Amino acid sequence: MKFLWGMALLLCALVFYYAAVLNIGYENTKLLDLRPYPDATEYFAQAKSLAAGGLPKIQIGFDKLPSQYPMGYPVLMLPWLKALPEPDSVLAPFRANQTIGFLMLILVFAFYSYLKRPLAGGVAALLLATLPAFFTYCRSSLSEISASAFVYGAFAFVYLGLKRERRWAIYTGAVLLGFAFNIRAQMLFFIPLLLAMAIFPVPTSRIRWFAHCSGCLLSFGLAVSPTFALNALQFHDPFKTGYHFWNPALFERHLLFLPKHIPWHLTMLWNYCTLQSTEFNVAHMFGTGTYYVPAYIALLLAGVTFLRWERFTLCALTAALVFFIATMFYAFVDGRFYLPLLVVSVALAVLPVEWAMARVCHGRQKLAAFLILLIFAAACTGYPSNSEYKPLLRGRSQAWDALHFTRAQLSSPRFMGQRWFTKMCARNPGIVFSTINPVYLNALLPKPFIAAAVEPYGWSQIWRYRSEDALALARYGVTHSTPVYALFTSLEEATSVGPRLPRVDGYQWTVTSAARYGVILNLTPVSER
Repeated sequence: MKFLWGMALLLCALVFYYAAVLNIGYENTKLLDLRPYPDATEYFAQAKSLAAGGLPKIQIGFDKLPSQYPMGYPVLMLPWLKALPEPDSVLAPFRANQTIGFLMLILVFAFYSYLKRPLAGGVAALLLATLPAFFTYCRSSLSEISASAFVYGAFAFVYLGLKRERRWAIYTGAVLLGFAFNIRAQMLFFIPLLLAMAIFPVPTSRIRWFAHCSGCLLSFGLAVSPTFALNALQFHDPFKTGYHFWNPALFERHLLFLPKHIPWHLTMLWNYCTLQSTEFNVAHMFGTGTYYVPAYIALLLAGVTFLRWERFTLCALTAALVFFIATMFYAFVDGRFYLPLLVVSVALAVLPVEWAMARVCHGRQKLAAFLILLIFAAACTGYPSNSEYKPLLRGRSQAWDALHFTRAQLSSPRFMGQRWFTKMCARNPGIVFSTINPVYLNALLPKPFIAAAVEPYGWSQIWRYRSEDALALARYGVTHSTPVYALFTSLEEATSVGPRLPRVDGYQWTVTSAARYGVILNLTPVSER
């Protein structure tokens, strides 16, 4: 009977996930513009570079440059880049996250069923599917959900290793945590989870104990090695990253992790709990901007009373606490950085619900069980909550809003602009100046088109793109008989930004095409008036 109830809850989770995530028509949203910049565009550009057989690079003009971000998430896009037709390749980051989210729901249920707790598995799948942060980032083109999936897997295998006394499971957890580091470097702060090998319950000699502890760390080290190897190849130092290349000031002034950032993080988290969040955040691009609701926090607090204080509890809480404190020290304040903790915390939220379902019909604590189930229902429906920016009324249901996810704008202007440009100019490839992100354009435009920015790009002290570089590209085009274009997404943009295009003596910018999706200019000799 418990298995049937668990399957029923899993089916509810999958139906909701299909309606809220899998059924989205991305062509009817602005999401194909791959915002926020530069995160989503650089992930996608790296994946396209890998699919072409090169290193994970981004391109601006003729220069192929390292990205700010690790290569783990772009690697996960590769199967979808191979499967999708080239015109639809922009869907790869979304399809990758949708797939990962779907697999997580199935594997969460399978994990609890393996532990002979199928009812808890159904509850966990439903709580996860309806967690606003989860379904929001399963729709996204960002790496948060993929990193969280590997972290959850690491926790699950470490739990199995300690529960069933199987060291191989802890080794597997170490490898999964290493893979998560390749997606987002902040996952390194979960490393106290590997203390599980040191406190493994089976007695052994000191030599074997030391060998297993070393082997666990070695497994983790091998799993993270691709990132360090790529850093060494690109920057000649395994500990230097794309952040050092593009934004060195954060490291030179030691501004990245400071205690002064804690109040801002605490204020943000408290505002989500009390429905007072009014600031714009990345989640507004893919959902309503809400990460969790008060009912879910109430379940977590209730779950603390059901915790069994054992070896895994020590490792898990230590790892979660270290990650939480490190994130609160982080200079950038955004709820998405807490997503791994929210995903892992589902295991804690399940405990009171599992207890309540066993006692709602039988036992002395029917009232307490009924109240917990009421909170569970509120958590699954995401009620009460606030939505959108600026927030609508606070009495919103996140589940209802998730099932009606739309955007007033029915197209992605930058994506549609580059697609229209490709159709118009595919026979005469050349250099393209545009206000559309050049990394994005170079990833989507067919070769040998070369996209460059109109304005100065980036803050790197090592590589610079300035007005003189744009002028050099324009001169290169005219001296090599290569067409030089300018692409704008509207006539207003062409009017305001056009005067800042590079000026080449003897040549002028003339409008050659104008349509709903944009305006195309050509750099032509003055004599061709």
